[in-house]
Amino acid sequence: MDRQQFALARSLPAQALPPGAARGKVLGTVLLLLTVLASPLALAEELTDLVRARMYVMLRDTRQEIEKSYYDPAFKGVDLATGAETAKARIAKAGTLGEALGAIAQFVLDLDDSHTMFLPPAQTVDVDYGWEMAIVDDACYVTHVSAGSDAAHQGVAPGDRITTVNGFRPSRETLWRIRYIFQQLRPQPGLHVELVTPAGAARELDVAARVTRRKAVVDLTGGNDKDSARGRESYYKAQDLAIPLSLDLGPDVFLMRYRIFSYDSEPLLRAIHKARDHGVLILDLRGNRGGLQKTLEALIGALSSADTSYVSSQDRLGEHANVAKGSGKGAFGGRLLVLVDAQSASASELLARVVQLTHRGTVIGDRTAGAVMLSQRKGLLVGGGENVIAYGVSVTVADLVMADGGHLEKVGVEPDIKLVPSPEDMAAGRDPVLAQALAMAGHTMDAVAAGKLLQETR
Repeated sequence: MDRQQFALARSLPAQALPPGAARGKVLGTVLLLLTVLASPLALAEELTDLVRARMYVMLRDTRQEIEKSYYDPAFKGVDLATGAETAKARIAKAGTLGEALGAIAQFVLDLDDSHTMFLPPAQTVDVDYGWEMAIVDDACYVTHVSAGSDAAHQGVAPGDRITTVNGFRPSRETLWRIRYIFQQLRPQPGLHVELVTPAGAARELDVAARVTRRKAVVDLTGGNDKDSARGRESYYKAQDLAIPLSLDLGPDVFLMRYRIFSYDSEPLLRAIHKARDHGVLILDLRGNRGGLQKTLEALIGALSSADTSYVSSQDRLGEHANVAKGSGKGAFGGRLLVLVDAQSASASELLARVVQLTHRGTVIGDRTAGAVMLSQRKGLLVGGGENVIAYGVSVTVADLVMADGGHLEKVGVEPDIKLVPSPEDMAAGRDPVLAQALAMAGHTMDAVAAGKLLQETR
């Protein structure tokens, strides 16, 4: 199964995508096209000879996919052969499944590419840490805490600045790797966290996660007890994320939060159609990590009457222009305000930069993630008969160049108006970024009221 993407869709479960979406181009971030629900207990189990042999096959096939498809035939100067031998040696010495999978993941991570990564097999539990973190400006903060979680019981709250997670220091450069480790490769029964409250108090906590055992989607030990309901659950969750959340604030302002560039662009286009009678569209792409290329093109086209050459892709065969077809008289012609943050990645970043380069509107918020490449996701199998293990690899197949010759990978988009919430804003649920956009649209609202507007649309 092949899938191309311009982003780091690091948060979208593979099970959530319908079969027809496999051949679409996507714009996402390395936050993950596969959700790996690996059991800390399962990962700690000793490797059998059969499972170790399958790890070698995974490494071999992952390397082959990179060699076949990676956009740079020189692999950015990385010696794949030496890296593969190192990974093979680590698998040979690995005492647990987690160590073996980590060796394969590290082999791929050595390319230091936002869209090239190993997508491990799904495992047998859900691990919910009960709190979320994100980059704001150049620091990492708690952005959400689930009611009833151990984090909530211990007083962890939005606005707390995270200094370390299990000894790792989160930053713009490292946070996605921390997520990859603890959400994908080696989920933990709990995390050791050092944080600083908005009042300046330093705290050090062991925060327990909620671990829920599930039937295996694929059983690494050779079983075939598939949990089809789990796949449907992920699929419907992705469908929910695909629906834009919109508010009609009168004839002058239409507010729309778009959370993922889904395989189905129709809900997005219907929302844009509703916005056409308004003078201003506030398009909130904060936290949007990308999605399908065709949906990005549909959005660009819906915002412009004319065709737009929005980016060039450079692969092994040369340079190719990507063009979004305009909507003529059916395009939204009003004023456009685009909200972004440090979690806005790939397709979101491309949209924001196109808006700037075409002078179509104003971008407000934080510098974006800087994770913008064109990748192809390949679904792979190991084993035979009913005892098949599904896994995958995402491989960057093209570099992307904007109309001004610039690259967004590891750079991001600098907003026209830089504005981020303070720790006190996060703690109080205030949204100064949306309040600023509303004020620019002539719809005055303070940051407290603005924060409540989309409070239920996380």
